[in-house]
Amino acid sequence: MKTLRLVVATAALVLAASAAQAQNAAVGTWDLTTISPEGTFNSVMEVRQEGDKLIAVGKSPQGERAYDSVAVEGSKITLVITISYNGSPMTITYAGKIDGAKIEGEADYGGLATGTFSAAKK
Repeated sequence: MKTLRLVVATAALVLAASAAQAQNAAVGTWDLTTISPEGTFNSVMEVRQEGDKLIAVGKSPQGERAYDSVAVEGSKITLVITISYNGSPMTITYAGKIDGAKIEGEADYGGLATGTFSAAKK
């Protein structure tokens, strides 16, 4: 009986973890629009879950680039990506809110400038 309870408890934990992963609102493909002091830029962002970690890749005509990190707490999302700007690395931090099939928020360009971003789930 003790073994049966342990098996049932373990199965319940595995199912709960799987359900939590499946419910992450950030996972999917997003049409991303970034408005910076240098203009408006459109790209596609793909977010997937690998175990308990979120992985994001940005895709544009210039190629693909992995995001440094993706964090979701409730409806808040933070994305960090490092790009090359005028030959030097620049870290861009996006802080926004997920609201169903859209994300909106602010972008910080390495402390040098700010802008906004939005995304619509495909």
